[in-house]
Amino acid sequence: MMTAERWAEHYRQKWPMATDHDKGRFPVRQSRADALKRRYIQANPAALTTQIVIDLDHEDSLGLALELNGVPTPNYVAQSPSGHAHVAYLLAAPVCRTDNARLEPMKFAARVERGLVNALRADLGYAGFMTKNPIHDGWDTVWTNDHLWTLGELATQLSGWLPRSLPRRAADNSGLGRNVALFNDVRLWSYRAIRKHWEAGPDAWEQATYAYALAVNHKFAVPLDASEVVHLARSVSRWTWRNFTPEGFSKVQTRRSQKAAAVRTAEKIVKAELIRSLV
Repeated sequence: MMTAERWAEHYRQKWPMATDHDKGRFPVRQSRADALKRRYIQANPAALTTQIVIDLDHEDSLGLALELNGVPTPNYVAQSPSGHAHVAYLLAAPVCRTDNARLEPMKFAARVERGLVNALRADLGYAGFMTKNPIHDGWDTVWTNDHLWTLGELATQLSGWLPRSLPRRAADNSGLGRNVALFNDVRLWSYRAIRKHWEAGPDAWEQATYAYALAVNHKFAVPLDASEVVHLARSVSRWTWRNFTPEGFSKVQTRRSQKAAAVRTAEKIVKAELIRSLV
């Protein structure tokens, strides 16, 4: 069975955002010891997802989360006197939200999150950044199983609730889907935009990438927290700076020119042969 002590071991953030304000508003970064005394704490580190938290606002959120047939059993449910609850699934392995090489796990996590939202009829507008602190005495926390979930296990149990894909438009995404949409948009933009920033240097390029990421983030109904945008933009800008260089671009252009020249030469030969055959 999950306990407050075991949850605290899994919650490894050293300087999380935390607050006592209603609905997690006006959070301030503070030491772990101080943060764990607050009513609301940061759900996940800025670059990692270690738990998937779902927001329920039903008369019997607890009963729905624990008794709905076919839905994975959460590790805990932190509920307010009004019935509003945060339902959490702790992950066996964290999912990186800023690494180009791990885009597929990020997409998978977003689909699993949406599947849980669909199954539990949860709030699509929940930002997922701040969550009820399950060890605070202001909440009625029910601890359940201590199993750390893999994404595959959650997906298997969700079956019919799991979407095949995420929305194409950035503005239609929520939860972890926003991270995927923002990451895709920013990285594709960066592949072309970097050519205009080589002379300015890596710091200016990182600022330009961050500015673009902020603009895309504002398209979401509930934007990502600024710290998440910073980490994502930094990851994309640094990866692109390492892998898209003026020297590499020149080589690509040379290969393209050579290929185009070869095609033109082949077309001329075919045309000449055709003319000779008609004479």
